[in-house]
Amino acid sequence: MMKILIAPLALYTLAGTGMAQTLADSFDGKTLDQEKWTTQQISTAQVSYPEPGRCGPAAIAATVKQNDGGTACGDEDCQRAELRTIKTSWPKFGDEVWYSFSFRAEGQVAPTGSHRLVIGQWKGPGDDSPMIAQRFDDGVFYITVQDNDIRRVVASAAEKPGETLAAQEILGKLDRDDQQTVQGVQSLQSLETMLKRQPDFAKQFLSHELQKALRASDGVPERRRIAETLGLADSSLLSHFREFAFVAEPEKYLGPAAIEIISEAENRLPNPGGKWVDMVYRIKPGRMDNEIGPRRKGEVVIWANGKKIVTVRGNIGATLKKESKLELSGPYFKFGIYRKRVAEDLSLHFDEFSQAPKQSELVKICSAD
Repeated sequence: MMKILIAPLALYTLAGTGMAQTLADSFDGKTLDQEKWTTQQISTAQVSYPEPGRCGPAAIAATVKQNDGGTACGDEDCQRAELRTIKTSWPKFGDEVWYSFSFRAEGQVAPTGSHRLVIGQWKGPGDDSPMIAQRFDDGVFYITVQDNDIRRVVASAAEKPGETLAAQEILGKLDRDDQQTVQGVQSLQSLETMLKRQPDFAKQFLSHELQKALRASDGVPERRRIAETLGLADSSLLSHFREFAFVAEPEKYLGPAAIEIISEAENRLPNPGGKWVDMVYRIKPGRMDNEIGPRRKGEVVIWANGKKIVTVRGNIGATLKKESKLELSGPYFKFGIYRKRVAEDLSLHFDEFSQAPKQSELVKICSAD
């Protein structure tokens, strides 16, 4: 049975003040504080407290094993082990909120297949997909933001993050409503995944001419023919797509998004596989087309291991309509694991969580060893 630890009231800002709520948890007591977290989407058996933690004696871990299931998956067979911040800690939607935490992944991450592995997310009113998400597909950690139904990678641990963004820019110019384009992008992902992750299989079953053409320079006739065969209007996509092939659901990146991505010179995210990664987020929701709530550009700034990685501005999250009658609170934060069903066991270790209206009010994370 999970123990309940009653948190001091000093950790919270009173609701209704119009300020982002303050919340902190180090998990050192090896208990799940249900005054801070809700457990609808995780079972007791999926929670543990590995030792040591990032700074203190313990962290919390959410684990998914082969036979685990999930809730709220629609028609999909999913696996889920997620904790969500308690509603009394949600900010007024539109307020600036700061978050900091440490996490690491232990276990097996499927090297192919992009199984839509979400390892942290923020959801606001009206969101279907999370407005901001930490993802870990094909062993690559990356962060996405959402403009209604259109998704964008804003930072990644890919070998060449610039190539990832270049591929995404081309995808943004393609027609997401054209089924041939959608199928062409999905087929290209399958080819690139096979070449990168299963080279021996590719050598046996893909012709030498096809492999050579996929790696040829722009303008080579063979490359143009592949693009035409796949129904892709821009053959230059083939030059960059190998650094984008790790993403799940590449069709969600088709079409224009009102999102500006301002990357730092050193913008590659750390790999959380077996190592602690310290994250800081500044989130200020907004959209220029909102009818209610914040009608301005949203802003997200992300730091990893003390380095600024990226600034994002634009229409972030779902458009808020007057007739929706949505409660303007959030975003709420969830950590844990949400993925399509796979056989591999995976554990996400999480520690030193802090949420505050100002950076100066975040609980400091200890220095790395």
